[in-house]
Amino acid sequence: MIMISYILQVVLVSGMLTAWYYLGLRDRRQHGYNRAYLLGSLALSLVLPAIPFRWTPPVFAEHPAFGATLARMETLAGAAGNGFPITPIACWTAVIVSSVLVTLSVWRIAEVYRLKARAKAVKMPGYTLVETDDPRTPFSFLNNLFWQRDADRDDPVNRRILQHELAHIRGRHSWDSLSAQLACCLCWMNPFFWIIRRELTVVHEFIADAATGMEGDAEGFARMLLQSMNRGRFLQLVQGFFQSPIKRRIIMLQNNRMSRRSTLRKTLVAPVILAAIVVLSCSKTPGGHAAGGASPDPANTDAAKLAKEQLDLKMQKLMGSPVIQEMKKRADAAAAAGMSDRDYKLMMERKLQEMEQQNKVAH
Repeated sequence: MIMISYILQVVLVSGMLTAWYYLGLRDRRQHGYNRAYLLGSLALSLVLPAIPFRWTPPVFAEHPAFGATLARMETLAGAAGNGFPITPIACWTAVIVSSVLVTLSVWRIAEVYRLKARAKAVKMPGYTLVETDDPRTPFSFLNNLFWQRDADRDDPVNRRILQHELAHIRGRHSWDSLSAQLACCLCWMNPFFWIIRRELTVVHEFIADAATGMEGDAEGFARMLLQSMNRGRFLQLVQGFFQSPIKRRIIMLQNNRMSRRSTLRKTLVAPVILAAIVVLSCSKTPGGHAAGGASPDPANTDAAKLAKEQLDLKMQKLMGSPVIQEMKKRADAAAAAGMSDRDYKLMMERKLQEMEQQNKVAH
């Protein structure tokens, strides 16, 4: 259940951070900040739930809304698996799907390098120019720029496309994409990671478009698209010129104004992160488990069970002893003779005194 709790908390934190991105940061002219925010969202979503927070406010201790929700989901998962090994099946399914996704990603990267091996590669300052006839060009991956063999690099349109791809290489955008892809492969069940990955790709395109000096020249960008229309489908994980939504890129090129509230939006990220920490701390007990779902110590549980069994055995022996049987007979005889409670109490006291005297003589 610990893994289920961790996954639920990862989804919760990533959902909160993604929601703030859509509300206050998306499609704003602060591309470097947005890039750092999206990468940070992936890291925080994975790290924060693993930190054993110890703070639990009294109001949440009495009414653990967040922790109780996680505990209920864990309880439901446990109830659903009563008599059926749902937890092992779910774990193995997650591992298999993650392995398949990682394998596909590695295969796509290998395909890029197979394409490079078949083409002509020329070392250039800061990058490697790979000239090929593949219709999916131009695109870049790491420090490799894949270029159409018969495309003139001195042409004004092609020169801008070249600058665009070089901006991806200089900005190390491929490393961002690889990190986001790995997070999605490992936590494929989290929909917010896939949204963050997609938004990160668009932000990369915004940064590269700005590096070509095309702000305000949406018409020139449209002409460049028409002149260099792509005929193929780009490989995953690579930075392709035609890979991201064209409409959003055109709108961003037309947006030349810097918002006065940009600083405020950046500052408000801190309360969002603090709120995520509070939610996580309120969903855990001092032992680090989800509220309402703390796991007891197996050793203590076994010891308590053994002590109870020993006590029950002693009680059974005591009830079957001659003394207890004699007391039961006297009680039945007193009840049949109509003896009062006071007389019965005096009779039992005399009997106990006689038993004590007998024990002293025996010793």
